[in-house]
Amino acid sequence: REIIIGFSDYPLFQPRVLDLFDYVANKFSDLRIEKVCAVLISKDKEISTKIRDLLKNDAEYQVVVPFHYEELIENNDPYFIRNRFREFFYSRDLFAFQAALKKELYFFGRSDLIHQIVNRHRSGENSGLFGLRKTGKTSVIYGIRRAIESTNGYSIFVDCQSPAFHQKPWNKALKYVIDQAEVDDAVKRVFQPIESYSPEQATETFEKDLLELYEKCGRKRILLVFDEIEQITPSISPSAHWREGSDFVFFWQSLRSLFQKHDNLFTYLLVGTNPKCVEVPLINGVDNPIFNQIPHEYIPPFDVPQTREMVRKLGKFMGLKFDEVVYGRLNDDFGGHPFLIRNVCSAINKIVGRERPVRIDKAVY
Repeated sequence: REIIIGFSDYPLFQPRVLDLFDYVANKFSDLRIEKVCAVLISKDKEISTKIRDLLKNDAEYQVVVPFHYEELIENNDPYFIRNRFREFFYSRDLFAFQAALKKELYFFGRSDLIHQIVNRHRSGENSGLFGLRKTGKTSVIYGIRRAIESTNGYSIFVDCQSPAFHQKPWNKALKYVIDQAEVDDAVKRVFQPIESYSPEQATETFEKDLLELYEKCGRKRILLVFDEIEQITPSISPSAHWREGSDFVFFWQSLRSLFQKHDNLFTYLLVGTNPKCVEVPLINGVDNPIFNQIPHEYIPPFDVPQTREMVRKLGKFMGLKFDEVVYGRLNDDFGGHPFLIRNVCSAINKIVGRERPVRIDKAVY
């Protein structure tokens, strides 16, 4: 693939210069441009130090290899450019991601799952996604939202584990959902005030606000994403009114009635570790509004080809050449769990030393 090289003839480097890489990449086919790496040639003599300091706080940013003008003009070392690439690639541990991946740059193995859920949303169907901790559920959510936004669609993300959400009663929780809409202040001023979200009026008020948002977003179906859904699930929620009361019933009665009333208004995606909310038929003696109403699946582990794709690509950029047999061992030993596989590869990166490239065979593993 081709690498983008940017020239900046300003004497002082400004972080906004890095925007040029996204600008250029968006003008070409995804298959043509190598997005993991870019080169910046700057007039600022401190460019190497500034790039290193700037990007050390953003683990998901692409690798930027910096040079300043005089280095390229005056340096006669035939290995100078190669060594600069090595310095900036091998100093980054691309396996060491602890948080959910918000960008697609280092995201692997879940494209089919993302397309499946996005297609269900576009067909007006709800979805559920459940799985163990650290299997990539939240990263999948970010991927779904990126896919929807790429076609000018719209989504609202609700983190149910936030006390700001699960400590609210059901009617004010509806207001919280609409407040998570990432829109400008002019749109938010049109939304109804919190006083309009009384228990008697909350459903109708939420409907008005959602319809207003639907119009402002170009009349495209909205995806409501509820992450950590077990935080508002009866019998296991940390808040008593969700755990023991009827808030869950009222909340989902409201959403389900609006979903049935408006064909193209919205769908919802439930994500979490525990699917109890869609498997219990009765809550406090009342029918569960979403019992058997949401097709749900469990996030699958990586298979060997997916493990190979992730480990091989990231390892290659870091100077780690894995033998083919290691991919199968990694997948078997860690059950296809991507977070654990990344962590053991990060540990391998630490113990093999600074000499790169290095071969990772079965004995090293």
